[in-house]
Amino acid sequence: MEKKNRVLIAAAVLVFICSTLFFLKAEPASSAGLGWIDEKELGELCIGQVTQINRDAPGEKTAKAGGEEQPSEEQNGGSDDTKEKAEEAPAEVEKIDVTEDPLVIIYHTHSTESYMPYSESNYHREAEEGTVRDVGIVLEQELEKKGINVIHDKTMHDRPSYNESYNRSLETIQSLTQQYPTAVYVIDLHRDAAAAAATEGKYIEINGERVAKFSMVVGKQNDNYTSLYAFAKKVSERAESMYAGYGGAIIEQNYKYNEFVSDKALLLEVGNNKNTIEESRRCAVYFANVLADIIEEEQQ
Repeated sequence: MEKKNRVLIAAAVLVFICSTLFFLKAEPASSAGLGWIDEKELGELCIGQVTQINRDAPGEKTAKAGGEEQPSEEQNGGSDDTKEKAEEAPAEVEKIDVTEDPLVIIYHTHSTESYMPYSESNYHREAEEGTVRDVGIVLEQELEKKGINVIHDKTMHDRPSYNESYNRSLETIQSLTQQYPTAVYVIDLHRDAAAAAATEGKYIEINGERVAKFSMVVGKQNDNYTSLYAFAKKVSERAESMYAGYGGAIIEQNYKYNEFVSDKALLLEVGNNKNTIEESRRCAVYFANVLADIIEEEQQ
């Protein structure tokens, strides 16, 4: 009996050793492409199935006031060195036929930014209605009513990669300014992000209507910063003189925002995500009046 027990124990040990060697060789974790992972990486793996994980070096991406993405130095053309391009295909620039020389280009680095009531995906939507592209259409139409020819590019630069938005929009705007050298008024039309506690957007009443407020962001790292600031100041002062209380704030930031493409480039923030699309469209109508007044004066 004792000899039989020793045989059974030896067999059990042999089975244990064989099964252990089998599982070590199989390495289920590495078969999933993971190797040996810690809890943090496992959590990122799970999240990464539904959203892109940002594995950039700490400090490479910076946060914009209000929760939006800011361009990195590379996204702003901040280095003269050749930069690596994003793996995805570059944004395709739509060629727009115009009958006369255009004076204005409107484009959108964050093309999917949206307004109330379109709150899905944290106020970002690919459909055009209710977004900054919608507001851009109104601005385009109002300027053209005044005889000002406009190029409006609606390329979605923040899809598929939000972090590459400024790289992609730089390709677009450089192509457009080369194609239409007379278009010196360049507007990158965004919407701002409301404070977390805000229950409604910032607005002013003009002619009994609620009109979203606007602001302009000037990149201090641009070599043409002085000209950019002077033009933004001119726009703000003209808006205030035409409609009391409508003059937009000028926000200075240590970035470029691709504004080096023109001395009359504007990063225009129309309203925020708590403004309605109707309020934001009205802002575009009045902003067209302001910009047209300046253009008429400068083109004489």
